[in-house]
Amino acid sequence: MSPSSALAEKVAPLQLIIGYTFTNPALLFEALQAAGSYIPTITTRFDGHKDLAQVGDAILQMVLTLDGYQTRKPRRKISSIITAKANNTNLAATGFNKSLDHFVMVNPAQGKSVSTNVMASTVEALLGAVYIDSNQNIDSVRSVMDALDLGWP
Repeated sequence: MSPSSALAEKVAPLQLIIGYTFTNPALLFEALQAAGSYIPTITTRFDGHKDLAQVGDAILQMVLTLDGYQTRKPRRKISSIITAKANNTNLAATGFNKSLDHFVMVNPAQGKSVSTNVMASTVEALLGAVYIDSNQNIDSVRSVMDALDLGWP
């Protein structure tokens, strides 16, 4: 079994957890790579999932803002929800509660455990990967956010 097919089998349960099946598995693998866990057969990026996490952070805030706007919530309420849902503590707790730590490829120099910062950025990276994989489909991201309990309350 090739390394990429072994990884594909490993992440199948993750796709069930988030309720989304990737058409480009390389994006999913990139989302699961912490900085320093470079696997050349999977990705050409040396920073792991940091770029995807930046996209995911932006899309998370955008979806929450849109959902608040569409339900006519005041700006103060929208900001409050974004602060509560999109902070690293909540993102990390969400990732650990959904057992996403079992799928993260960490930097070998940092041991085998997933830190809270790595978990938070992994959750953001997953959202970014879904956004890109789905051809920027907001509803796909919203669905994954709901599966991770990150959607509008």
